[in-house]
Amino acid sequence: MYWISEPFLYLGYATLAGLSVLSLLPKHRRPEITLPLWIGPLAALLIIIGGFIPLLQIILFFKNDLGLYASFEFVMFSFDEGKRYIWMVMLALLMAVISRIVIRKPASALRFLLPVLVLATAAAMASSNHAASLMGWKGQVFHFAHMTSMAAWTGTLLLAGFSSYNNQRDSWRSFLKWFHPFAVICVVIVLGSGILLMTGVAPQPVQSWIIPYGQALLIKHILVIPVLLFAFINGPLVRKMLDYRPGFQPRLWAKCEALLLFMIYVVTGYLNQQPALHAFPERLEASNAASIFTLFHPDYNGGQIAFQFSVTGTLLMLTAVGLFIGIIVTYKKRKSAVMALLFALAGAAALYSGIMLSVM
Repeated sequence: MYWISEPFLYLGYATLAGLSVLSLLPKHRRPEITLPLWIGPLAALLIIIGGFIPLLQIILFFKNDLGLYASFEFVMFSFDEGKRYIWMVMLALLMAVISRIVIRKPASALRFLLPVLVLATAAAMASSNHAASLMGWKGQVFHFAHMTSMAAWTGTLLLAGFSSYNNQRDSWRSFLKWFHPFAVICVVIVLGSGILLMTGVAPQPVQSWIIPYGQALLIKHILVIPVLLFAFINGPLVRKMLDYRPGFQPRLWAKCEALLLFMIYVVTGYLNQQPALHAFPERLEASNAASIFTLFHPDYNGGQIAFQFSVTGTLLMLTAVGLFIGIIVTYKKRKSAVMALLFALAGAAALYSGIMLSVM
């Protein structure tokens, strides 16, 4: 369960990334938001705690041989992970102080330092992951691009969705005018770097579905589909809606997209703590299979698998397409954003089940 800390690490980092983006904008380019002074320090605390939990696992591993304090000292000052974490703590503390100042005094020159600290933190985190160990500096660069783009996009959306006033139509229009192209650029970088990372870490995606790492990767990719649909709604469609429907409130749609993005953070946190396919024998055994994979294929006895369309699987995938279309239809018919979110989750579940039932 050590992986459970990682989603909150990403959430804290995304919050500070979003704050750094919004702090650089003039007031008329962002929605009217009210940020409490504690939001930056809390986000920094999430980074500190979330970054320490994986180290705690290593410390406890050596505890019986070295003792708790000696094990702590050994890991923190002899392991690269420990040294990297010390830098992360220093950066997080600086961001906690500076973010508080920037929220209190938006015109402070320190707002230009905050993005630098955010990028430095991403560089520290990018140097310790599957891609870095398998692909060297290329993996670090791809992961850095993937993480910073995702955080800047999601963090800005998170703060705008949960901290803005409901009735600020004009400020939302000004916000979306620049945020939509900004989000498109971030999405392109996220998808491009994600593909490059996958080719290095999981070059056989179908085979990786057997193990927990591949299952998490598949679920993450499936969740991206409704996220992109919500991004389309929260971009050009909401801008158009604000032009002719003054009473429309876009915040709930932004919140639903943010919740889907947090689900991706949760899956990514689990993913990063699982061994990738290269860590297993060339021929996978039944004992290597993820529990959720054996739920769909209880008779799996090891070996390779192949994707092949089945009747049930195809029907489920077509159902998923219909549910995803329902997200857009729900918006067009001015129904609740919560209903669209339910369509998104049901569509993701149907698509996942259809794919799993098409594996032979």
